[in-house]
Amino acid sequence: MSFVDEWNLSYPIPNSIYSENTLSVRGRTVGQGGAGQYELKGSGSLANGDTLTAVDIIGHAIILEVVVPSTGQVVSLGTRYPVAKKGGKVRVQIQGDGAKRPNVGTLFAALLLLPVTGKVNDSSPLQEDGFAERTFWMDAAEVKPVGVSEDAYILELTKLFFATGSRYKDGQFSGAIDYDYKSRIDDLIALCNRGCKMRAGSLTTAFKYFADVYAGKLEFDYSVAEFMRNLIASQLIAEEGIDYEQGDDVLPAMHQLIDLAAKNSSKASSREKRTFQLNNLPAEFKTDFSRRYITSLLAKPFVILAGNSGTGKTRISKRFAKYLEVLDEDGEPNWLLVPVGADWTDNTKVLGFFNPIADGGKGAYEETGILRLIERANANPEVPYFLILDEMNLSHVERYFSDFLSHMETIGEDNLIVLDGYGDGGAGRLPYPQNLFVVGTVNIDETTYMFSPKVLDRANVIEFKPSKAEVLAGFKAIEDAPDVAVAASGVPQAFLRLAKDIWEGANYISEDDANAIFEKFGKLYEELEKCGYEFAFRTVREVRMYVNAAHELDGENYELERSVDEQIVQKVLPKLHGNKREIGNLLKSLKDICDGELSSVKISQMAAKLDNVQYASFI
Repeated sequence: MSFVDEWNLSYPIPNSIYSENTLSVRGRTVGQGGAGQYELKGSGSLANGDTLTAVDIIGHAIILEVVVPSTGQVVSLGTRYPVAKKGGKVRVQIQGDGAKRPNVGTLFAALLLLPVTGKVNDSSPLQEDGFAERTFWMDAAEVKPVGVSEDAYILELTKLFFATGSRYKDGQFSGAIDYDYKSRIDDLIALCNRGCKMRAGSLTTAFKYFADVYAGKLEFDYSVAEFMRNLIASQLIAEEGIDYEQGDDVLPAMHQLIDLAAKNSSKASSREKRTFQLNNLPAEFKTDFSRRYITSLLAKPFVILAGNSGTGKTRISKRFAKYLEVLDEDGEPNWLLVPVGADWTDNTKVLGFFNPIADGGKGAYEETGILRLIERANANPEVPYFLILDEMNLSHVERYFSDFLSHMETIGEDNLIVLDGYGDGGAGRLPYPQNLFVVGTVNIDETTYMFSPKVLDRANVIEFKPSKAEVLAGFKAIEDAPDVAVAASGVPQAFLRLAKDIWEGANYISEDDANAIFEKFGKLYEELEKCGYEFAFRTVREVRMYVNAAHELDGENYELERSVDEQIVQKVLPKLHGNKREIGNLLKSLKDICDGELSSVKISQMAAKLDNVQYASFI
């Protein structure tokens, strides 16, 4: 039966649709924004035969729960809703007493992976599920009392009703549905369990969360479920070949994605044996700093190296590029070192500009070394290319680097930078190469600019601070270290293949490792959210890519805890800055959570700086 055929109830939903002697949580609809208030009506029978009326619950609270039909597993929705008498009605309080609770409709939507209720006016219709073609909201839930816990009555969902207004009828109410939520739960369980067998990643983590909730392995948490639902929607939008738009029901798209993943699983499992591993690299690339640097490049082609002047940031980036050096047919190398100038106020210093008076007044495009490097990278897509921006923050990064910040997030043939007057006929279309690695070295002093959250969110930030022993050892060195020998043929290509596999979502870590990452960053998120520093989807995805890169690069020396700690320091802490009032308590909370060697030291340093000068930042 198609979904449209099921919208057969009149609106408002008549009382006769309810069973006799039942309680109901009914929405008081405000326009098309969904039910912002709810009232408790009716009565129900307790297990001992006593009658419980809505009035009896005044002064107490209710907690809603759902029973999984296939297993009988009880899922508590957790949120306590106080009940009070207002305006002659028994009201379920959404706000008040200093709390803001999810309205009941969004609570059920988060559990059932439905689109956000009341916010889907303009979405495309789906063949088997009508939630995407109408504005809808939960109008009522029929419930039965099943117990009392801490002065809160436990109410079990028995029926779920949605009301709808059609965009084709000027927003007028067009009907309602007695929704079969039990069938949806069964579908979700089947889909999520299948999805857990996909390559690990943010989607797999989300699928596993819902699978574990329905299996009783995890408690349902609205904020986590909301995050996971949005994560699934965001990832479905980004997946090529998947028919999904924001606001659609996710289930049909999940079916498509999981079926596609199953078809590709054999291909992923038969990948070639890795030839690019730390054990195969020269000794100087096996140091802790070098290992973190190379892992970061494999995880995301944008790395920022921060530290005092003269500590060797430029040296390591240049030597690694020379190690993977490949000369093209014109003898040009696959790397370029460019000092950033204080006068870089726009992209012309990076990508050039059209000069109308050049070539005798005919006009010509004035190219830069960076532009030519990009052209060579496009001409040799199997070779990694390295752009090293020395003293990157000598000018505002967002002003001269905005094209890169936008395009490095996109993979595909139509990822084009538009440059007026560039190219044959001035078409102005420059493909952004998928084999370009950007490294920025950063000095922090009075001559430089701080990075914006937009920049920090897109990079791994590695602070380079040599030890006392490493610095003083230079006095005993007879001569500078010789240049590193160029890697054997095929090694640069192996580096790029591994990087691309990781960027495209290949997974090499276990389910236990994925769960450990989830637990650690879940605790971090709770504390960061309190101060407005919470991370989003990009950070989740890039942390997973980094850990996968470490797994492949480190080989038998891989350590999950070390990799996770490195990501806390490189992806989370760089965004923190402020005075004692702003981040003092946050640093104390993070110190209790972060027990790794790097994060513990860095948090202590920031806390000490906060005590001394009343302000602290990562660098």
